[in-house]
Amino acid sequence: MRLRSYYIILFVIIIIAWQYFGSTNNLVKLLVSNPTDIISYFKDNWQDLLQATGVTFMEAILGLIIATSFSFIIMIICFYFPNFFDFIMPIMVTSQIIPLIVLAPFFILLFGIGYTSKIAMAALISFFPVFVNFATGVKSIPQAINEFSYINNTKTWTKIKNIYFPLSYVNIFTGLRVAATLSVIGAIVAEFTGAKIGLGKNLFISSIRIEPELMMSSLFLSTIVGFFIFSLVIFFEKKLFYKL
Repeated sequence: MRLRSYYIILFVIIIIAWQYFGSTNNLVKLLVSNPTDIISYFKDNWQDLLQATGVTFMEAILGLIIATSFSFIIMIICFYFPNFFDFIMPIMVTSQIIPLIVLAPFFILLFGIGYTSKIAMAALISFFPVFVNFATGVKSIPQAINEFSYINNTKTWTKIKNIYFPLSYVNIFTGLRVAATLSVIGAIVAEFTGAKIGLGKNLFISSIRIEPELMMSSLFLSTIVGFFIFSLVIFFEKKLFYKL
């Protein structure tokens, strides 16, 4: 409780200092504006801002869902064909050497300026944490359990349902928590390179036009989107935990 009070006091101090320097210093106002002007800007443009927020949220959440689905599909294939895991894992690791951000223009060329390219970028950047953490969870399952299932000639699907997924639960959701925020980053970065609407487009335009109110409003909304998706992952994690 005391720690929370410290955070609140620190937040109030930051807001007061921001308001003061943003109102009296032209350089600070040009870079980050001030809370009063940002709130005023939001009141005048809330419909456009919320519409952009909805688009970015949709792109990020769909990208996360697609990334998670593909991760599960590939892991299930690996369960049936163990040699496939040894083949694909080095490819997955090597793919991370390429800065995924530079692929955003490629997705624009491949899928166009619409939502598909943004969802694809969000899915790509979210895929690796989910897949690797799932694989780590499977690898950490005690050898005795694997030997017991082998002795009892347990079918692969039964092992997937009763061993691999339940015992990798913590690792899977660790990857999902990381991927939740990365999906928002992927969607926003893809919007930088070309988008009709979105928070990423707002951030790009604000830097060119030097509109700090638009920039800070979009940054704040981007933070809310990332926090909301992260909270959704936590919510489903707790729901699933009670069922296990």
